[in-house]
Amino acid sequence: MKNVIFLTIFSLLFAILTPAVSAESWDDYNDLDRAWDGQKTITNKEFEQVMDALQEKQKKSEARKKKRKARKISGGGTSLHKELNPDNEIQEIKLSKPEEEGILVNVTMNLFTPDTEIEKGFYNIFATKEDGKIYLNFYQSHFLKGKVEASETEEDFDESEVNFAKIIPFNENFVKIIYGSIDFNAYAYIPYKD
Repeated sequence: MKNVIFLTIFSLLFAILTPAVSAESWDDYNDLDRAWDGQKTITNKEFEQVMDALQEKQKKSEARKKKRKARKISGGGTSLHKELNPDNEIQEIKLSKPEEEGILVNVTMNLFTPDTEIEKGFYNIFATKEDGKIYLNFYQSHFLKGKVEASETEEDFDESEVNFAKIIPFNENFVKIIYGSIDFNAYAYIPYKD
């Protein structure tokens, strides 16, 4: 019962002390139609100047971020080599095309070329045309390990891919290496030893 009395007294005090809402306070919104009259119109030129200033600020922040990344990589100081200076633009490295990478072949026996012996291992094979002749070059890493003259042919050796190179057993003394690319197909017989 005490709670009800307390609640009643509290609500009466709240009603008495709150200001009364009158119709006059609603009349202040009559000028709402003219609220935009004092605003300044902005021309396209002014708008573009503001946008340029904002974009310039963004470019500066991007440049700062780029310098921070360069500092993380190079340590922030200048290098003894001018090409490695962090203020320089980093040149894009053009990667070679897959055709320029050669075709990887596993040589499981020692092959004998007119000049050298090609030992067992993995080789990238590149084909070149020199003086109207085709040569198959055996590379390991960037070192030329052997070179074999090949004969050009129209045969595709029933291969499913355009670029291919394989070593096929031919007889007891020779293997046949076949090579195919977009430019030409070729083959060569190479003596071998197990």
